[in-house]
Amino acid sequence: MKKIHLIILSGLLLGLGCAKEWTRELYVKEVSFAKSGVVSVYAQYKSQGGVVTVKVPVVLSGSTGNKEDIEVTIAIDKDTLENLNFERFRLRQDLYFHELPETYYSFKSMTTTIPAGSSQGYLDLELKLEGLDLIDKYILPVKIVSTSKNNVSKRRWFSKSLMRIIPFNDYSGRYSNAGLIWNRDVSSQPALTIPYRNGWVVDEHTVFFFAGNIDEEAYDRKKYKIIASLNSDSTVTLSAPDASINFVQQKGTYSISKRKDEVQPYLEKTYITMNLEYWYSDITNPAFPINYRFVGPMTLERVRNTQIPDEDQQVRFE
Repeated sequence: MKKIHLIILSGLLLGLGCAKEWTRELYVKEVSFAKSGVVSVYAQYKSQGGVVTVKVPVVLSGSTGNKEDIEVTIAIDKDTLENLNFERFRLRQDLYFHELPETYYSFKSMTTTIPAGSSQGYLDLELKLEGLDLIDKYILPVKIVSTSKNNVSKRRWFSKSLMRIIPFNDYSGRYSNAGLIWNRDVSSQPALTIPYRNGWVVDEHTVFFFAGNIDEEAYDRKKYKIIASLNSDSTVTLSAPDASINFVQQKGTYSISKRKDEVQPYLEKTYITMNLEYWYSDITNPAFPINYRFVGPMTLERVRNTQIPDEDQQVRFE
């Protein structure tokens, strides 16, 4: 019986000890970005000096509540971007991410406050993206450098964020491509196809894509840049900055249709279809150009949640 009593008493004491644990911090408090690594940040393109504000979240971890204000300071992190480029692309320097030039962004402050009673604070990033050429990819690399409390540290693997800045407009995105590509100098041949083609922002009513079946990561992809302006009369005006590809537009129109999702009716789907025909030359070997003809539709699907304000859908982290 004495042994049983001792076991019961030990259990009670252990229970009291565990109960006290709930009043103490079981895990070290740490601050971090909500997402680390390369994070795609989409921002609505605005011309004529328009500014888009992105709220970059900084979060606090831990098992007990936050009882005091905590200031978090960040800085630009060039070294991590250089390491990322080499590890991901090695000698393909034409594919390297470029650091977003300072003319296209500013922080209202490099310090934010996680207020008492909360586990999250925000840094206000202001983007001014007019004139940014998306033929290259841009990243804004940042890191957490300090906090105002000695008992709050940086979370090691989440203290850096490489924000890939991607402007968008009503016509940019991933188009499904049903167009066919023919060699104009061959009478009998199978058509070439490519299932998807990305449309990147030029301005509020204009996107660009790469001609025909040109690989979007080809060394010479810049030569095959095609600019598509969607006009108010439902026509599309095509042009090519590089005259060496012998670009000629044959036709270009577009249509827009909308419908509700059949399963989730609060989702509104918009379909933009460009029907295009154009000629261009593949000049990989300038001495023997291949003359191509593209004919067919390219269709973009956009999904909008009607239960969420438009401004909350313009800027999002992935």
